[in-house]
Amino acid sequence: MLIIFLVIVLDLVGFGIMVPILAYYVVQLGGGPELATLCMSLYSLGMLVATPVMGRLSDIHGRKPVLVLSMVGAIIGYLMLGFAESIWVIALSRLLAGSMAGNISAAQAYIADITSPADRAKGMGMIGAAFGIGFILGPALGSWLAGDDFATANLVTPALLSAALATLALLTVIFRLPESLHPTHRAAAREAPRVGRIRALGMLWSRNLVPQFLIGVLFYNLGAGLVEAIYPLWVRDTGIAAGPRDLTPLLLAGGLVMAVVQGGLIGPLARRFGERCLFQWGALLFTLAMLATIAAGTKSNYYAAMAAIALQSIASALVLTSMQSLVSQLAEPQERGMLLGVYASAGTLGRAAGTLLTGLLFAQLGIHSPYWIAAGVMLLLLVIARDVASRSRAV
Repeated sequence: MLIIFLVIVLDLVGFGIMVPILAYYVVQLGGGPELATLCMSLYSLGMLVATPVMGRLSDIHGRKPVLVLSMVGAIIGYLMLGFAESIWVIALSRLLAGSMAGNISAAQAYIADITSPADRAKGMGMIGAAFGIGFILGPALGSWLAGDDFATANLVTPALLSAALATLALLTVIFRLPESLHPTHRAAAREAPRVGRIRALGMLWSRNLVPQFLIGVLFYNLGAGLVEAIYPLWVRDTGIAAGPRDLTPLLLAGGLVMAVVQGGLIGPLARRFGERCLFQWGALLFTLAMLATIAAGTKSNYYAAMAAIALQSIASALVLTSMQSLVSQLAEPQERGMLLGVYASAGTLGRAAGTLLTGLLFAQLGIHSPYWIAAGVMLLLLVIARDVASRSRAV
């Protein structure tokens, strides 16, 4: 299990390096916020289309081939970014990377293959820990390597480092990671009928609380996509940051707070208050975090921005963890994978839409407009969370 954990960490650190600085690539090549976030949204769009296909391929051909394929795609995408001289190359690299983003679902399936039901939670917890490491170290490292000046930001070195980390992960998979899926299971997967996402949505929509959670995860990711994708340009244009390197403490603060809440506090909080209560508080705190972010930007206050992103991270941890736990309880074990697949697709669709729209809003309606709209979206999520709580009490 240690090998697959190392593979995921290497892959996610490489991915995280590019998250805060990708928009600066497009800006350096003459694009505006609209093009920057359009390029960023292509990753989610590619992922939306390709992830179920990659999952199916991993069931039929095994986890290892899919991990290899997805990492080769990531390496090519990073190299394209590192040597990009036009915006269309950046766009193509993000679409390719998103289309190859089957590594996490394949890694989750790998953990499920090699663990007993009693150890499954521990194994999945390792993936959560890998995400925490990747999204703390990666964005902080990427913004640090980019330098002190937005106009002359070094964007080649972070891309090449991401490619190097993905290559190391690829070599680890090829030479150290055995296949986890038994041939008999692969043969059974070939014979099993395929249920598409549209059909699965139709089968699940009439279930109690399923529509609320599908709309809820779409709203959450819509709001998160609106604010996370534009954040590097927002800190630049509000004067909070003088260069990419100033992002490092902000992103570290957000990542560390989320890791603490998800890794140590969420369990005791859920036992004390219940997931439905945490879902409501998370939506409310996210709304307040948006208002705090706007206030920090208006005053160009660096430390207020740090406090706001920490509050946003607390809210994200509460919403994501509570919703994931609650939605997993809505289906029988044999249907759980189908439900979680539809749930993940709804979230990816919301993320793609938010990321796609935010640059246009930023450029046309003002630099704070994505945060105002995200606050409104999170208030709608709070309404959904309260509805979930009331319907659960009535059952």
